[in-house]
Amino acid sequence: MRSFTLDSYKKFVGIITNNYKSILRFDNYFLSDIPPESFVIFRHDIDRRPYRALVMAEIENSLGVCSTYYFRIKKHTFNPTIISKISQLGHEIGYHYESLSDTDGNMDKALIDFEYNLDRMRQIVPVKTISMHGRPFKKYDNRDIWKNLENAQYLKDKLNILGEVYLDIDYSDIAYINDTGRNWISNKSNIRDKIISDINSDFNNETELREALINKKFNKIIFQIHPERWNDGLISWLTQYSFDLAANTLKALIR
Repeated sequence: MRSFTLDSYKKFVGIITNNYKSILRFDNYFLSDIPPESFVIFRHDIDRRPYRALVMAEIENSLGVCSTYYFRIKKHTFNPTIISKISQLGHEIGYHYESLSDTDGNMDKALIDFEYNLDRMRQIVPVKTISMHGRPFKKYDNRDIWKNLENAQYLKDKLNILGEVYLDIDYSDIAYINDTGRNWISNKSNIRDKIISDINSDFNNETELREALINKKFNKIIFQIHPERWNDGLISWLTQYSFDLAANTLKALIR
């Protein structure tokens, strides 16, 4: 059976909703004084093909799940109609920023770029949380824009951001399960999409992952999925498979 299909994703969602009572969005998480002892957050990074994000959002809505969708602001991803529709389904929309990469490491220009694009997105939907885009083929880590304490305070106080999901969450007891690189092994194909956790949440295949979810192996999960990767049509599936294979090869050369 093929992996990374919408049918297999539906099964993941079904297992999770059966086993976990608290399904949070990131804005819910940051607004909680004390998060639940057990929870799952569905996180989606929209790097390309936003129409596939809408399909996934509709599936989740039909299953009673609200997720967080982080959109890049690029011509091939920034689709106001799709963003609005996903928000109307009850999902949170966040900003998947890459300002430092886009300005070739210029901190001052990066801050201007960030604020400009955040405002563009807020003209469509509320935006309360953000997530850096790893941009593996650029040398800059977009999180570095907040290294300066004044910049970090500016982010939260002036721009009214609740949190940056890489910087403002303690992952030590959270299973960070992600499909980056078309696999479930956190450091295999990742260059920057990494966190520090005491929880081993690596799996060799979808079967192992399903078994872990069925047995409720983890109390806290962030389930990080790229919708572009998940589809049922054979041609679309093969096209994405080839793209992921090529990207992983380039990443291996960089590493």
